[in-house]
Amino acid sequence: MKCPFCNKDYLTQEEVMNCIINHIHESQEEQAKQLQRLYLMLMSSQLTMASLATHSSARDVVERFGEIYELLENLVQKPDVVTEIEKWLKDKEA
Repeated sequence: MKCPFCNKDYLTQEEVMNCIINHIHESQEEQAKQLQRLYLMLMSSQLTMASLATHSSARDVVERFGEIYELLENLVQKPDVVTEIEKWLKDKEA
């Protein structure tokens, strides 16, 4: 029996299935890495544009990004997102 991915010969169906599962896991890991790279590129682009548009330092833009990211992470479990954002904005004004 042969693995359909790498054409390696195996004696049992179980060995073939293990090889296929390994190929699938490797593919998933590679996809996760590629997705992470894509997210980092998008984030870099957005942070660069924010820095240029606001004439702020990269440090200030990244710091603000961190604050907003933390807010959004905390909102995932909240039932009333709008109220939480309004509260956050009022706290930032003070």
